[in-house]
Amino acid sequence: MDVLIIKLGAIGDVIRTTSVLQGLKAKYKGCKIDWVTKKESFDVLKNNKLIGKIYLIGNAVNRLKKSKYDLLICLDDDNEACELASKIGYKKIIGSYFDDKRKTYTKDSSLWFDMGLISRFDKQKADELKAENRKTYQEIIYKILNLKYHKQEPILVLNKKELDFGKKFAKKNKIKKSGAVIGINTGAGGRWQDKKLSIEKTAELIDKLNSQIKNIRLILFGGPEEVQRNKQIKCLIQTKIIDAGCNNSLIEFASLVNLCNVLVTSDSLALHIGTALKKKIIVFFCPTSPSEIEMYQRGIKVIPKIGCLCCYKPKCDITPEYDVDKIINAVKKLMPK
Repeated sequence: MDVLIIKLGAIGDVIRTTSVLQGLKAKYKGCKIDWVTKKESFDVLKNNKLIGKIYLIGNAVNRLKKSKYDLLICLDDDNEACELASKIGYKKIIGSYFDDKRKTYTKDSSLWFDMGLISRFDKQKADELKAENRKTYQEIIYKILNLKYHKQEPILVLNKKELDFGKKFAKKNKIKKSGAVIGINTGAGGRWQDKKLSIEKTAELIDKLNSQIKNIRLILFGGPEEVQRNKQIKCLIQTKIIDAGCNNSLIEFASLVNLCNVLVTSDSLALHIGTALKKKIIVFFCPTSPSEIEMYQRGIKVIPKIGCLCCYKPKCDITPEYDVDKIINAVKKLMPK
């Protein structure tokens, strides 16, 4: 049994989709699973022993056009993914593809794609379905693939060299294995303006955590788009925080997240990395769907006291407001005893 998964991005979505590997291996004993993705996501898949070959989308057509898979799974709705799915030989397909120059999807995958950009419904109905959904992403994907869902987890494997990066950082910053380490990741890149916790609220959160919880170390995370934001946060705080920097590679970032006992984060890449590394997580939501996120009984979801959920707008009609004390209480609940 040969299976091909086409899942290109975003990186966090690629990580959470790795949860299907165990289900596929359980259903199709001895199956070989290959994966097509983008270059940006290669590093989160490369150490995964459940994956056979990893193909990058740029050269995948030439390398796979003569292949024939027993099962082709395409879980993206962009042109590249659908075009590739239409050019590869298969006995069965589940997911999206091109049909006479029109993007469409198989009936058995409607639970997912009915809510998306290529929905058979109009945008209003698709958005309503998205807002009404109460299933996690993993539940949905397992359902459309007809697999038994037992909360199988996403997989992110860091090799020794990658783990050593985090260990060196810990040694440099005097972070002990026995200590309590809380990661603070309140930015969210540039696409969703209201996914972020404000600079002022983040500074308040850091100072209150330091004052209310004894003997903790806080690490401030961010990506390239958070350089100025994190500088402002550090200028506002009255207490200490360790700066992880904003120019780490994807795997370096993951290695630093791995140092944390608890991670406070937006619904962003850090959430999916932390989940795959089995960290305890507090995640705050706006404007995406909290229902889609599987916490594996290790996390707490925080909803804004004012604001909208599941609107998926780059800028929400109502700017979210969060209760910082609610986030702090969630951290306290998850702190190691």
